[in-house]
Amino acid sequence: MSESEALGDSYVRAAERRHADASDDELSLIEYLDMRDAYDILNRHREALPVELARELRYGTPRMDTLVPIRNRVMHGRPLQAGDAEKAVGACREFKSRFWPAMRDTLDRLSADPEWEPAFNGSERRYSDRILHNLPPFDYDDTGLVGRSQACNAIVKHLLRRREPMITITGEGGIGKTALASEVAYSLLDNPDSPYECILWTSLKTERLTANGVVEIAGAVRDITGATQTLGKVLSDDFKGGAEELAEALEGIETLLIIDNLETVSGSEIVTLYETLPDNVTYLMTSRIGVGQIERRIPLPPLEKKDAQTLFRSFARVRAGRAEFLASLKHETVEQIVTRLRSSPLAIRWYVLSVESGREPHPTLTDQDELIDFCVRSVFDALSETPKAILSVLYALDRSSTFDELAVLTDSPIDDLNLAVKELSAGSLVTQKPDADDELISRVQITEAAQHFLRRVAPPPKTDISRTLLREQEFKRSEEQRRADESKRQLAPNVVRVRSPHDEPTAHLLRLALAQSRASMERAQSYLSRARALNPEFWEVDRVEAFILSHNDQIDQATSLYRSALRKADEAGRPVVSYYFAGHLAGRAHDVDAAIPLAESAHEYFRTADTAQLLGRINLWARNYEESQVHLEWALENVTGRGRLRLIILTSLVDSWQRWSSSLLEDDRRPVEAAYKASAGFFQGIRELDSGAWDQRLAEVLLESANAFLRAIGELGVFPPNFESDAVRILKGVKRHAVLFERCIAWRHFPGRVGRIYRLTGISQEVSCLCEDLVHVAKPRLGDSSDASPRGIVKAWRGTYGFISHPDYPSDVFFPGAALQEGVKWDSVNPVGLHVVFEVDEHGKEDRPRANYVSPVYPEE
Repeated sequence: MSESEALGDSYVRAAERRHADASDDELSLIEYLDMRDAYDILNRHREALPVELARELRYGTPRMDTLVPIRNRVMHGRPLQAGDAEKAVGACREFKSRFWPAMRDTLDRLSADPEWEPAFNGSERRYSDRILHNLPPFDYDDTGLVGRSQACNAIVKHLLRRREPMITITGEGGIGKTALASEVAYSLLDNPDSPYECILWTSLKTERLTANGVVEIAGAVRDITGATQTLGKVLSDDFKGGAEELAEALEGIETLLIIDNLETVSGSEIVTLYETLPDNVTYLMTSRIGVGQIERRIPLPPLEKKDAQTLFRSFARVRAGRAEFLASLKHETVEQIVTRLRSSPLAIRWYVLSVESGREPHPTLTDQDELIDFCVRSVFDALSETPKAILSVLYALDRSSTFDELAVLTDSPIDDLNLAVKELSAGSLVTQKPDADDELISRVQITEAAQHFLRRVAPPPKTDISRTLLREQEFKRSEEQRRADESKRQLAPNVVRVRSPHDEPTAHLLRLALAQSRASMERAQSYLSRARALNPEFWEVDRVEAFILSHNDQIDQATSLYRSALRKADEAGRPVVSYYFAGHLAGRAHDVDAAIPLAESAHEYFRTADTAQLLGRINLWARNYEESQVHLEWALENVTGRGRLRLIILTSLVDSWQRWSSSLLEDDRRPVEAAYKASAGFFQGIRELDSGAWDQRLAEVLLESANAFLRAIGELGVFPPNFESDAVRILKGVKRHAVLFERCIAWRHFPGRVGRIYRLTGISQEVSCLCEDLVHVAKPRLGDSSDASPRGIVKAWRGTYGFISHPDYPSDVFFPGAALQEGVKWDSVNPVGLHVVFEVDEHGKEDRPRANYVSPVYPEE
């Protein structure tokens, strides 16, 4: 049988290879067959072989699918894949007959000595390499590249398409960037669709981590100039130029330029190189921090847990010796170890090598300072001040945080914060992940490596940690107080609403703006600006700023912002904005017609005392007195507690009676009805003062009601007997609380009103006496001075001590029973509401003043 008949289709290909071989030796064509071709030829001619061998060849055919790719990777100097060694040995051991003595001897030798290698120099044969390259030997051949096949395929696809001129693999130190770049390069070398004629590799790595510490790499390239010369020598042995000469050499050659460890040089050097080399050069970089805007960045995360465990066991098995026991540890133990090592390939290899060198496993796992310093130090030292401050805050918090929270906790402008987080992310010191409840919100968290670095290697100052934790506590207290305020009275001026928990930082800034608005408009505006930068589309930002501007008489700007808030607000927010906008339009812009529809929509939604009070108040300003009173009466009936809101509603209600009375008198000339309206309002409000309340605004409208009543009676010319009872009650009420009414603006008109009543015919003796008493009260007392004892009302009595209300003392005046004037006993009498004169101790003028003398003031006084 001739060679051509025996070899069949493989004959021509083998003959061409022998013809192309420049060797002087005339070798048989069999030497030029591929492994699979040779095996298939034996299979085709099994009838000419011994029966035992023929049967073994037939059954062993499927094993060629495993052995051939592994053999090709070995013979062509390509990186082995994970499991290649085990698969090759397992497949070879299935050939057990006497016809494979050399293979059996090799397997036995490897079994006895796993470190033994046959004498082979296959790397010098590169007959399959059609691409010029200087790729270095791979340093992961012992285990193969574990867990990176998906990332490798994705990068290969990008480089085959060549849509991006520069791709950068980023990640923390030791995460496997160099190994992945090497795998990508070798994959392109063997890819028939590869567009590259030349693949050039240079590394700027200057040190490496070993089990015995960090060692410098001898002869390492340290800058782009050195890298340029190294790359040029691949093209020409006598190359001595720089970037421009390299550009000339690469002109017209489709080239992939790979630069490893790019973070050791400045970004400007890379940009200069990029701008100098021709457009036919594509770049693949590895860096802990990336280049900038000219790259497509591909972050490389830690290994998946399963892959990290596979690498751990495989590497321990390969290293054998003292580390071999690590390969057989329990699953739970290995999982704990790789978790402590952050699933980092370098950390896993470092740990196994350290144990192999004789270090104890547990202390080695605990003390990773040298490893972490190697992985993080260069990136950390290159950070500017703001990113370092952000990193310190995240370390102190020990949890993930949103951008808005960081803005509140650091006082950083949002633009600076974004740049800082971007810089930290580029350096693999923080990660950004979508929030579990809202995927549009990013949460920033410090990486385990960075956290370990700050904890053990470069801890932040304790003052920085304390300041961060203090601000976090203040923020949380503000959040709790905001919720408490909203639950008490959801439309109170200091309440800021949130759509979700992610609005809490903005709400915190808005509450600070509200708190500062009366003391410092400049500081309030600063908080508002920060809130707007954080959350520009949040309607509460516009609403709160409008509220503050309105109270600072910037009417037009406030109106514009209220309209903006109304446009931005959602279904739940529109009634809130409508409530405040209506109050602004009616109270500040004096546009009650535009305010009424807004107030009505707010009340229809909320149905609360707040909204009813506002609607009643606006109708009052619109002179819709009857409708105003309907809403105010409803508000008074539905308000909870006896707090400030109730006083506000009651004051508005009394005011509505008084204004209605004035309208009836002035516009309709109906004094009798006017007197009834005024007296109704006075009687409704005076009960509150009689119960111990001390409120200047309520006193003001009560005195105006009293004036309105007296004026209406005076218009009749003759005192009407049917108003006797009302007149007595009103005059006695004013007399009882004269100490409060004297402070009212309306007091200046009161003596004249009383005098006019006094001169009416038909006045009773009781009314006449009351008029005389009140005119006497209104006269200035001889000898009055600023040193006269103050007069107040007993607000509360606890049996042995009590409290006095007085407008000069907002926190009330405390007095013990011993301070009562001699002879006064209140054991069986409730003195609440009693008028007293008192003196304040010198030492009691701080928080709550203390009276050392208290004496009742009786009507005859």
